[in-house]
Amino acid sequence: MAEKDTSAQQEQTTDGALEGQPSTASKRNKWVVPGVIVAVIIVLGIGFGVWHESPTFCNAVCHDPMDPYVESVTNGHVGMAAYDHVQAGKNCLSCHQPKLTEQVSEVMIWTSDAFTTDEEGWLAPSKDFASEEFCARSGCHDMSEVISSTWGFEGNAAQYNPHSSHQDQALECGDCHKAHSTSVLVCNDCHALNAPEGWEG
Repeated sequence: MAEKDTSAQQEQTTDGALEGQPSTASKRNKWVVPGVIVAVIIVLGIGFGVWHESPTFCNAVCHDPMDPYVESVTNGHVGMAAYDHVQAGKNCLSCHQPKLTEQVSEVMIWTSDAFTTDEEGWLAPSKDFASEEFCARSGCHDMSEVISSTWGFEGNAAQYNPHSSHQDQALECGDCHKAHSTSVLVCNDCHALNAPEGWEG
């Protein structure tokens, strides 16, 4: 009789676990779906971050006016600063550091079609931010090194240095170094110097 009671209690315990209390397996299973969702969100976030740093992000939505800019990076040539920077392992965000307010403003301008382009498709007026202050910021170009390494540049006489010119710093980096078009040696407005490969002038 005692044996029957014990087996009956075991059945009740088993039935109770099945009916009223979740098993250990079901406790584990309730975290599977949220875990998968979190993992997918993380992977998508990482993927978006990588895409956001690539040129194709810029014209994925804003085809007009970003196409010519992306084209200059992906199919540009030596002598275009953006192309040269990409070849050196940089990306768009190395120079175009995104600010949320600026990006929201750009989206609003694009969606309202409130921008103008010139006959070649470039934004007009274009924003030229290639100043010495910008280019020589921390982690980018060291102007002391740039100056010391460009005396007698491109086989010119030793006294010529476009980064230490008699213009007394009246020129900014962007006057010569063009990001998305061919760079121009402004010195040759007066002189006849050898220009770097791919440059005009």
